[in-house]
Amino acid sequence: MDANPMSMTLRPLSLFPLILATAALSSSPARAGDDGPSVSRVIAIEEVSKLKAIRDEIGEIRGLEALYEDRMHKNGLPYHLYLPKQLKAGEKYPLVTFLHGYTDLTIDTHKGFPKGVWSLPKIQNAHPHILFVPRNRTKEDRWSSEQYRTMTINALNDLVTELNGDPKTPKVDVDRLYLTGFSRGGQGTWNFIRTFPKKFAAAAPLSGFSHGPQNENEAEPIRHVPIWIFNGDGDRGVKGSRISFRALKDAGAADVRYHEYKSQGHVIDDFAYFTDGFIRWMFSQKRGQGSKNH
Repeated sequence: MDANPMSMTLRPLSLFPLILATAALSSSPARAGDDGPSVSRVIAIEEVSKLKAIRDEIGEIRGLEALYEDRMHKNGLPYHLYLPKQLKAGEKYPLVTFLHGYTDLTIDTHKGFPKGVWSLPKIQNAHPHILFVPRNRTKEDRWSSEQYRTMTINALNDLVTELNGDPKTPKVDVDRLYLTGFSRGGQGTWNFIRTFPKKFAAAAPLSGFSHGPQNENEAEPIRHVPIWIFNGDGDRGVKGSRISFRALKDAGAADVRYHEYKSQGHVIDDFAYFTDGFIRWMFSQKRGQGSKNH
């Protein structure tokens, strides 16, 4: 059997190069008013259709239960770990933390999107990395609660210590820790970087409501973090994302991007990661070296 079950379940992806291309989007320019732009780019319906075509060509991301190791931290946090077989022992790799949404409690929810995107062979081949997927135990758990946030960060820290202390495993590049999440996970993404502003090299909150900074003073402590915000313009939480973008710009953020999808609602997590240039941008970031504006 193929060592990578994903290669047996995915069709050839003729549209997939969009993920790995540079960020030259053929989308509408940012809307501007007397008080400045509320987004950095509006993604037109035509471009959204291309992103959804990539999703539809993939269809379903199967085999995650065979790829992801199911673990339980000593503090009670359940999580999935993906260590791709092609990663070499002793070499350093970036680590992506994905925070799931309210309904995404099982590994195969939503046809494997969006957590499975990070294990797609074409992404792993271009940007090999380790994937850490902490899980809520019930729908009552919240990433933004002090208890669950602390449990998650402690589990992440212990995972890094474990891998970096074992000569038989790949190492984690602690300067290339990336954080992303959708909905409740988008809220958690904002909450984590605001609580631990020096930990992550880049962050990407999707549909994160108003959990990001809502004024310049709140934005100041995280203005150094490269952040790519995603939201649909029909989502009831879209105003929070717009305000967070503006606040970060007002605070002098070196690299904050906000892409708003035209005529889309809350659920954008099954196609947003395919936004042209995003994957390359994220993996180019390194903590402490300033933003890489790819």
